[in-house]
Amino acid sequence: MESKNRTPSVRADDVVGILSRIVPNLPKILVESDRVLTAAQAISTNLIGPSIRSKGFPDTITETTLTLLQELTRLPSNQKPWKKDVSDAFNDPRFFTSSPHLVRNSWLPLLKLWTVTDKDRMPEILSHISSPTTAGIVFGVGATSARLEADRKTQLNLRRIAALILACETDTFVTDLPAILDRLVELLAATATSSPSSTTRADIYMVLRAMVLRTSTIHLAPLWPIVNSELHAAISSVVAPDNSSSSDTYSNVSILHACKLLDVLVAAAPDDFQLHEWLFITDTIDAIYRSASYQPIALVDELSEELGNTVASSGLTHESAAMIASSGSGQRRPLLGPGGINDELVVDRRDELIVKILRPFFGQLSIYAYESTYAMGTLDVEACIESLLKDLFDEKSIVKAL
Repeated sequence: MESKNRTPSVRADDVVGILSRIVPNLPKILVESDRVLTAAQAISTNLIGPSIRSKGFPDTITETTLTLLQELTRLPSNQKPWKKDVSDAFNDPRFFTSSPHLVRNSWLPLLKLWTVTDKDRMPEILSHISSPTTAGIVFGVGATSARLEADRKTQLNLRRIAALILACETDTFVTDLPAILDRLVELLAATATSSPSSTTRADIYMVLRAMVLRTSTIHLAPLWPIVNSELHAAISSVVAPDNSSSSDTYSNVSILHACKLLDVLVAAAPDDFQLHEWLFITDTIDAIYRSASYQPIALVDELSEELGNTVASSGLTHESAAMIASSGSGQRRPLLGPGGINDELVVDRRDELIVKILRPFFGQLSIYAYESTYAMGTLDVEACIESLLKDLFDEKSIVKAL
């Protein structure tokens, strides 16, 4: 009776589950390698391929389907079919509407295998990113549509870069770092009217977060001049007058992701960044015990005062900061996100962003950083990756084409 009540999709998934258990034994069942290969190709052609190219993708892909695909990757001489399936899925714009949980557990291992078998994956994505152009800018529906399409393509390619970096081991893309940085620097020159426009800045910050999490400190040296100047400009734009070039360039989403990048850097504390962090946060005892004559030098603390925040009104004592900083497990986590400040931006208004996220973030970050340093915890890399995947696979932040 129970089996009768199951939906067709559930019963179909049963077939996929059965196949995922059979595939590892195909060499024993069919013996001859050409028959094994024929069976594997039939599964890919008739089951996995149609699911990926379906109108309902990515909802047509379940964890069991990806388990089956992983088993197919283990069969000898079967690289061509599964590589095509992974490539088709990854290059589909709808891929970034997938569940972050499914991506973390099932897609990332497949992307890792797909990437390490071909060293040209990253250069190929980079070649599809065009530099911002302002030549021949015209106005009207056609120009707006073209700019939105350029923004969308650039956003998707930047997210593909970040996803591949997260999928692979530390330092996998060290040889590609100069090319990635060159592309990011070109895109950072974008304005509100260029094509692609400055809308892509939030996605650039996501790539930088991925690089910080998956690259050894020694290889990050070229990053700091770019990061320091960009973070300063983005975070300072919070108090920029309306309709100024700065407020046009840095949207609310861009500012939020700049803060998330700073948050990850403070939590990860790469050696070279620690030389510059005093520009952004107070990293001395003044973070907690401030004298009557104290004048903030760090950008975050200056903005905190300018926005009318104080340590008392921020609602965070240094004792509670220490508890959050160690996440109860002896590991450091970013302040924005689970266990800290809610980073959900539901209303795209600057005053809402300031009141709900930025004011408490600016008021607490220096205390949080100071306490987490002396708690001597290690970075909770998994929590950082989960937070970044949640941002990468958020379809609401991807530009919609006209």
